[in-house]
Amino acid sequence: MKDKMIAVRKMKPAPGLEMTEAEIPKIGPNDVLVKVKACSLCGTDVHIYKWDAPWNTRVKPPRTLGHEVCGDIVEIGKNVTSFAVGDYISAESHIADWKCFQCRIGNQHVCLNMKLLGVDVDGAFAEYVSLPEANLWRNPKNMPPEVATLQESLGNSVYTVYSGDIVGKTVTIFGLGPTGQFAIGLARVAGATKIIAIGGTKLHLDVAKKMGADVLINRHEEDVIKRIMDETDGIGSDVFLEMSGSPEAINQGLKSLRRGGRVTLLGLPSEDVKLNWASDVVLKEAHINGIWGRKMFDTWIITSRLLGSGRLDITPIITHKLKLKDYDKAIELAASGQAGKVVMFP
Repeated sequence: MKDKMIAVRKMKPAPGLEMTEAEIPKIGPNDVLVKVKACSLCGTDVHIYKWDAPWNTRVKPPRTLGHEVCGDIVEIGKNVTSFAVGDYISAESHIADWKCFQCRIGNQHVCLNMKLLGVDVDGAFAEYVSLPEANLWRNPKNMPPEVATLQESLGNSVYTVYSGDIVGKTVTIFGLGPTGQFAIGLARVAGATKIIAIGGTKLHLDVAKKMGADVLINRHEEDVIKRIMDETDGIGSDVFLEMSGSPEAINQGLKSLRRGGRVTLLGLPSEDVKLNWASDVVLKEAHINGIWGRKMFDTWIITSRLLGSGRLDITPIITHKLKLKDYDKAIELAASGQAGKVVMFP
């Protein structure tokens, strides 16, 4: 095997990325080396590219980005027993220590000493990536790479949508980036009776329709709260899924939620959010929970089964397929709101 590879890296503490030559990772006894077949772009990667907070204090250049990946194992560490050379895998991006309090009670996804692939350790925007055996997920051989690489991202939405009852519910989904689009398909598969999708671009609203949204609201053109209340006979939604991190969306979603409704938050606001806590939360008896990543590996099992069943088709969300060398174009598309999921191939 050659000693060098091409990788997309954050080389200095400033906006931008560079495609550089890097050493092929050396694996430890509990790791595997994976030849990357596909990697996909996440909003986190865009923020790191722009050098936005809080990533500008967490990422320590030089660092290879990328945490959504699939590929083939080409080398295994001496202690690896559950996987073999040739296995086709995807990866959980939350690297737990498996020792802390949270890990010991089964909450590895919120490990107290968690490291993130492509943030705290070198990631998958490269020809090869080193991954811990504990983070691997074996894929069916016939799963297309552009789908296999999205399971980590899709898992966020699986955990968000299915963190409470969804059958027979009216659901509002704020934010129509990929996680919001995944959520539409998941809510439809699970039996939600009305899915109301709120977004800001024609492309996103068009994809939402393909994924099964019943009502499309352009937040730039309509009174979002009034439209939701009209669509729910003045009652409000049963379930509010926040996928954008927008303070405005959080407030609109809470105000259009019925009393006793469920709020599940995946989006990460970049600033403090001001709420009318009394009327929109306490007196409404709203049930609120936050989501961080995926449950390891409960969420992966559900994700894999849904994809394998054929009942969930996520391909309408994949709007662009690019070579890894075109990462600048990928970032531009994702940041512009004129893309769904962008998948890259080394």
